[in-house]
Amino acid sequence: MRINVYSQELTSEVVEIQKLSNTGLTYSAVQMILHSSERLHHPPEDDDRSAVTFWLPKSRKRRIELADTFRRMALAVELAPLETGLD
Repeated sequence: MRINVYSQELTSEVVEIQKLSNTGLTYSAVQMILHSSERLHHPPEDDDRSAVTFWLPKSRKRRIELADTFRRMALAVELAPLETGLD
């Protein structure tokens, strides 16, 4: 699967999430909130903004590996050549 997020959709907002499943387990995630139309937002308790959600692994080892991946992505962003893309 490939997910494309365009630079015009990016925001700096990050949200931590915890969801209790019907099995009694709590799952954690981090979301990168994307720019979306204000017309989508109804009651504050119904947050239907666009986002990319990363559900976190259970083990500490795999969480560290995921954090390392995000750090490598951040470095790749900082070192990428300047382009003529849109802001």
